[in-house]
Amino acid sequence: MKEIRKKKNLIMLVCASVLICCSYSAVANTPSNTALQTIQISKSLSLEPKGNVSILSENFSAGSMPPSGWVRSVTNPNGTWKIDTARRHSVPNSASVYRGLSCFGLQDEWLITPNLNFSEYSTGSNKYFLRFWWYTDIYVVQNSVIHFNVSISTNGGINWTKIWTAKDQSGFPQYKWTEIGMPIDISEYRDESNVTIGFQFFSNTTQHAIAQFFAIDDILVITNVPGNFTCDAGGPYSWYYYRQFDYIPNGARLHGNVTEGYNPYLCQWLWDFGNNKTSLVPVDTWNFYEIPDMVYNVTLQVTYGDRVAFDNTTIWVFLAPPPNITIELNLISFPGINAKINNPGGYNATYVNWSIDVFLGPLKLRERIVANGTIENVESGSIASIASKYFFGCKLIHIHIVATPENIPGWEESFYALKFGPFTIALQNFMPEKI
Repeated sequence: MKEIRKKKNLIMLVCASVLICCSYSAVANTPSNTALQTIQISKSLSLEPKGNVSILSENFSAGSMPPSGWVRSVTNPNGTWKIDTARRHSVPNSASVYRGLSCFGLQDEWLITPNLNFSEYSTGSNKYFLRFWWYTDIYVVQNSVIHFNVSISTNGGINWTKIWTAKDQSGFPQYKWTEIGMPIDISEYRDESNVTIGFQFFSNTTQHAIAQFFAIDDILVITNVPGNFTCDAGGPYSWYYYRQFDYIPNGARLHGNVTEGYNPYLCQWLWDFGNNKTSLVPVDTWNFYEIPDMVYNVTLQVTYGDRVAFDNTTIWVFLAPPPNITIELNLISFPGINAKINNPGGYNATYVNWSIDVFLGPLKLRERIVANGTIENVESGSIASIASKYFFGCKLIHIHIVATPENIPGWEESFYALKFGPFTIALQNFMPEKI
């Protein structure tokens, strides 16, 4: 059996963060929990698939705390916001705040964005959204003495309105990065020219605690404006668990793209694979899923200058071996060699590499690859045709056909056939083999 391997070029992108540096006027009053004007959290809406402009983008890659243009309000120096290289959603850093054994005293730790001028982008009907990723454990959220809030101000931090709180969240996985769900709709502030957003960690106890912390990363404030920049995360994907081991780097491959006319390799990519792993690799990227028989949610964010686009998909990593694909040589082919790839299983076969080799006679002399190609998708229960316009006169030939999907096991099969001018007459098949 000849093993067919796909050669892959993994193009790594050194992703520069987009830091929006705005002047920040001095905060009139230090934010406190009592200064919060708590109202009902705005109902979140889905992001527009295209035409989004980022007003603020921060992933803490510069490694400074506070980031340029931001303000850190410190109550407890032993437990305030810091750069975190251990817990991060995307490389290299996140921002985290911690209450541990050495931390006594109250905490009211704020990390406040630069001033944001929403009115500069407003058209009267466009939407504004806040999106970020957070990381903690269930104990922190459920414990009544620890709070994590996100608030907004339009007057330099004198008054704050709470727009999100971790205490109200449920169903999130502990010790895993979690998107806030639907992005927070802050469109009611579209006409404001002095908007700041504060991330607050608040503890009203003087006792120490163990592993009470929050981390945040990949903060984004966007608005939708006319435009056509979009991204596509591909999928939905299905991968046989053991097929992941056949790829370098090991893992399932995901295929992304952006609107035609934009160079995808000049964009900044952020893949979240749904299993606490991310990638900045553009277009095609890989991820290994350790736990099979699960469906993972995959999110993609692509930035081009100040344009940003989003897409979501899923990947099903299944454990039970799928039914084998099969190869059938047409009884009579004209012209050349015609065959079929049949996918009888319950999963689509994606990026099926195929080839047709021909040898002379039963001794298999003078091998020659007469055709090859890739079929992007052979759907479950469907048949794909392959062909070669191969002419070899009047001879007994040996035909070897290989079909190798990327996501499920492949198959190869050999046939004897009689070549008579432009006609190929199948005589016998032998040696089918799973690969």
